[in-house]
Amino acid sequence: MNYKRFPTTEKKISEITPENIRVSIIGTIIDKTENKLIVDDGSGSIEVFSDEELIKNVGNNKIVRVIGRVTSDGTLAINAELIQDFSRFDVGLYEEIKNI
Repeated sequence: MNYKRFPTTEKKISEITPENIRVSIIGTIIDKTENKLIVDDGSGSIEVFSDEELIKNVGNNKIVRVIGRVTSDGTLAINAELIQDFSRFDVGLYEEIKNI
């Protein structure tokens, strides 16, 4: 039996709603614990939950891309499937290209 994942939608944190299933965000880590990050993209911040393996190589003030499932237990959060270090990523150029 083949299972298909829901597609990922690229979002600003302020645009995420409980109706979103899987999202991709790019932002800066402003806090980190063993299994949780708080990521801010300038439009808002969100808790990102993950196992230690995914977050062990990222730290505060690093730019990351997070892909994961949206959860809502009163507040929105993301259960990360993937966390990528985007420290070398030019966010300003990316935003400029997106708006062309």
